[in-house]
This record gives sequence, structure tokens and C-alpha cells, in this order.
Amino acid sequence: MIYPIFTLVYFSIQIIKQSDSQCIFDRPVLGEYYSYENGLETHSSFKENGDIERRFFRRQSGLGAQASIITVLDSAAFGGCFQINYISNPFQHVSKWHYELMYRDKEKSCYQCFEIYNRTRNILQIRKSECDEITSILTNTMNFQDLCASISQEADFDTLFLKTFSAEECRATIYGTFHFTYEFREGGIGICDNPASRLVSCPDPGTPFEAVNERFWMTYGYCKNLVSSIDAQPLYQCLGYWINENQDIYTAIANERVGSERWYDKFRCMLTRQDQPQWFAKSLFAECSRLYSPTDGPEKVIITPVVPEIPTPTCFFPDNFTGEWINTANVNAKVIINSTHIHEISQVNNRGWLRETYYVCQQISRNQFLVKTVTKGECFPYYICFDFKDRHHNILRYRKSKSFMSNVYDDLSKRDPLFEVCAWTSFGNDANWKYQVFVLDPPAPVECPFTGMWTFKQVGQPNSLVNTRIRGGITPRPRDHGWYITCDPKFMVSQWTVCGDQTKSMFVDREYCRQLDPYGTPIGVYEMPDYIYQCAGYWREDSRSILITYDRDDPYINYKCWVYERMDLFKIYLSRSAGSACGFNQTSDSYKGEDGADLFIQLDEAERIHDDCPIRYDDGRNPWLDIDEFLFFYASGINLRISFIIIVICLLLSTVFSVL
Repeated sequence: MIYPIFTLVYFSIQIIKQSDSQCIFDRPVLGEYYSYENGLETHSSFKENGDIERRFFRRQSGLGAQASIITVLDSAAFGGCFQINYISNPFQHVSKWHYELMYRDKEKSCYQCFEIYNRTRNILQIRKSECDEITSILTNTMNFQDLCASISQEADFDTLFLKTFSAEECRATIYGTFHFTYEFREGGIGICDNPASRLVSCPDPGTPFEAVNERFWMTYGYCKNLVSSIDAQPLYQCLGYWINENQDIYTAIANERVGSERWYDKFRCMLTRQDQPQWFAKSLFAECSRLYSPTDGPEKVIITPVVPEIPTPTCFFPDNFTGEWINTANVNAKVIINSTHIHEISQVNNRGWLRETYYVCQQISRNQFLVKTVTKGECFPYYICFDFKDRHHNILRYRKSKSFMSNVYDDLSKRDPLFEVCAWTSFGNDANWKYQVFVLDPPAPVECPFTGMWTFKQVGQPNSLVNTRIRGGITPRPRDHGWYITCDPKFMVSQWTVCGDQTKSMFVDREYCRQLDPYGTPIGVYEMPDYIYQCAGYWREDSRSILITYDRDDPYINYKCWVYERMDLFKIYLSRSAGSACGFNQTSDSYKGEDGADLFIQLDEAERIHDDCPIRYDDGRNPWLDIDEFLFFYASGINLRISFIIIVICLLLSTVFSVL
């Protein structure tokens, strides 16, 4: 019999030592803090010997900005730590772990329970009980457990900002270059959308790794029709972030351009969410309790990613590059190419947010194109080199080099980026590299690399097999028992055809009846194929023949990559990719996910006497050959001989007339 064993993990942080009834503070509680509580500016001091001093100041009105004293002491509280315990529960969210501090007021001789939450090394959040002399009327003694239990779990936190703070990384909250709109909930309703408003959270080039991105600045553009709009440029330092059990992300910030004599204007709090990174709310004071959601706070900000700079093109792409493409290597990213720009739009998650990158042509050397890259929401432009193959069919193959910071080449008279960025060493030394693919969207149909009538067998992932379906319908087969005709089971086959005047698409029927009526006509002649794969292009690379197809009926991925190989005169192997790009290790018989494939098809030739569907096979060695220029005669031998004689006569007559 096996008994369940529950292991509780307790984090022992040795910050407190107890001596008699007095505590000794160490980090992270020790220090001088500022907070804004109940309309009063509060200065709290947690001293090493366990003493706690809190002074509350109120702001004087009517003195003007030049007044030397703008706050007056309202009240003060002096006490000490009676005892302190760290409360952690591995079954609760980490944001609920806290210190329970028993505070004894020296003047009132009462006890108060402090719940202290250490959010970052610069931030503490506190909830307090009432100051009480006794909590048990029966025993007339102090019950600290009951005192702390009187604190409501729905009570607001008081946020304490360390005066001697040290900046922390901002990247977890915000990173990049953005345009923003802002709205103040009080003082005039309206959204200010000034094109000059910018939020930039970027490291300076050459910044040490330990201080990569510790601050950001916001340029507020003024809107003349809004009284609440402002013209300012605060520079904020990040003091750390924390996440609560609702997945809200809080960030504490300090305005670097406000001196220490103005604590009231220095500290702020921001709220956003991982699933709503384009919205955040910001407080007007040193508090977080009035931030309820990314769209509900004293100041609401909506950010939109923009490019860090607008490069100037200095060269042109070939004319046959122009058009709309799909980048199969980047989760079906949409690519728009004109004479000077490549604009790539990719979806970064399932909520539809887009990542837009612009590649601007700078220099050309043979088939290599040096481009300057800027991405919306990023910090810096980069140089990248594209190595393109000549276009064939609907296919544009390329390799992309590593990225190089463009500011390194600001002085082009000393360093030419073309020779470094487009060097072969910049493309990496991976032995398994292969060309990535742009596919024209939508593709123009091209001749498939092989033709014929085949039966097939399949092996693959259960959800990837070819099944009977009604294309465009919501049910796989709306007929009773699958057929409205009576077909002998021995004539029921899985058929794959590329025949006649429809050799630009592959027609796949999972259940096809090859039975003939007394007149020699297939009784399943009016059956519709389950799948139609339109051929978009093919080529040979690394001794593998590769085919790209387009299925307009696929609800998820319209493009598929196939590795095909002719095994003998009457057999072809096909391997279909799991996504739209072939895997590095995918071969013609692959069907496993680790190879990047999900389906293996074995085709066996099954042409009947009068089908007129001969086999033609092209392994893609020369994809630039235009097959449409060739004439394929699918007829009897007598007709072929007559056609041959007519062609010879025409050639002779043309020769005679040319001599005359």
C-alpha cells in the first residue's frame, strides 16, 4: 500500500533575529520609505534595532510653486516591533506570502498587526489592523492571531517606495518604441492622440548587460482641444514588478527628473497584463490601490508599436519579386514586396497581434541584397543580407544572414556593411542549412512534377490522415452509409490522380469506386474528390525533390510542403510536412513529428487501358524549365504516327519556303 507523501517547502529567509520582545530588522524590510496613504504623504523608517517611526504630512494649498515648505506635519507614530513571522504556503500564490509584524505603539500602548508583502527590493506593500489593547475580552489578554485575522483580505494595500532605491530591469513590463495615446480620468474627459507622443524603453548602445534596460521616457504631446493634456517628458526608472493571483502585472517607477525633495511627484505605479500589453493604467501619486485594470485607472495609456527610424532605399529589387507572398518559415507570415521594400507581417500569438518588419534595399551584389531592417516596437535598426535564388514557378528561395547593428556602420567611408554582412560566414556554419521559401499568395497553378493514376496507402498521425469528406461541407459524408450507388467492395480503392487537362492539381479520393457499368463507364464518375492539392512549385535541394501545394479548403494551413521520390517505374513515395515548411530531416518516407512530417503516402500505378493517364515524372533538377511549352500526346500509336508525319511535312515545307 502506497501512502501519499506531501512535501512542504518552506523558504527560510534569515532577516529577523528576536531578542526578548524586540526585533532586529535587515533587508528587505530595513530602510527609509515613502508612501501616500489616505491623502497624506507618509515617511516610514524601519530601523535596525526594531524601532518603527512613521510621520504623516499634509500638503498646504495656496502657497504656489515657489513656496519653500509645501507640507506640514499632521501626525506621527512611534513604536517598535514586538514579534515578526514569515507566512508562506506552497499551495497559495507567491503574491500572498508575507511577514506578520506585531507593532506596539509606544504612545498609545496598543498593538497593531502589519501584513508586510515584499514585492521587489525597492517596494513593500502593507495592510494594517486597528490598534487594540486587548483582543480577548474573556481573558483580557492580547491574542495576536485574532488581531491579524481582523485584517480584511479585500483591503487595499499601502505601497511603500524605498527612498534609496536601485533601478531594476524594465523589459518584463515594457520594451521597445511606441506611439501612445493618453487620457486622464479627472480634469477633463477625452483621449489625447498627438503624433509626437512617444514612449521609448530602449537601452543605450554599449550599456553593460547588468543595466540593459532600467529606464524609459515618455514624451507627452499636447492636444489643444483637451484641457487635461500636458506637454512633458518624464524619464522613469523601473523599481521592479510583481504579479498577483489574477495575473495583473504591477510596476513601480520613479521619475528621474524629479529631485528627492519632491517625493510626491517622484513615485508612480503602473498596471498592465500579459494578455493586454498594449494597455496600461498609471497612478497620479505614489500608490497602486486605485489601479483596477489596464483600462481603469487615473491615467489610461494605449501604446502602438512604431519603427525606431525610417530608412531611405538606395537600390531596387528585381521586377519579378513584386507581389504578395507567404513566408512558410515564419508561421505563414504575409510578405509584401515592391521595388524597394519587403514588408513582413507575422502573427505573434493567437490573439491576432502582429509583428511588422520592413527590409529596405541598400546595396546589391550578384544575388545578394543588403537591407536595413526596422521592426515596429523594436529599439534599433539592423543590417541583414538576403541571398536570393532566381524565382521559379511561384517560389522565391532565400537565405538570411545574421543581424548587425546599423549604428556600427554610421561612417560608411570607414566600414562598408556589404562586405561584412554579406560575407558567407554571416550566414552561419550549420551543416543542415537549407533555403527558406516565399510562396506567391495566391499561387498561379503550375504543372505538377508527376502525372498518372495511382492507388495509395497512407501512414501518419491520426488527425492527419486523408479521410472521406465533402469539401466545403460541415459533415464528412451526408449520404446514407457513404454511397448513393452500389459498389462492389473489391473495387473500392484510395485513388490519387493527376490526369488529362488537369495536370496542375492532384486529386485525392479516399474511397473511390473503380467499378464499371456495362458500357465501360465508371459508375463513380460523378464522385467529387476529397482533397485537391494545387501545385505551386517544385525543385530539388540536398538530393531531395520538394513540392509546394496549395489547398484552398484547408481551414488552418493552406500551404503544404512535400518531399517526393520515385522508387521504381510504378511507385512514388510522398511525405507531407506538418506545417507549411519541410523539416530539416524530412525524407520521402517520413511521417513522424520529429522529422517535421505528419503523413506518408505510397503511390502505386493503377492506370487502366482506356484511362489515357500516362506517367510523367520530373525530379526538379531544373525548375526554371517551362513545361507548358511541351506538347504531351495522350493518344493511340496510329494518331501519334500521323501527328509525327504532319509535323515532319510542316518542317520540310518551312525549310523550302525559307530557301525560296
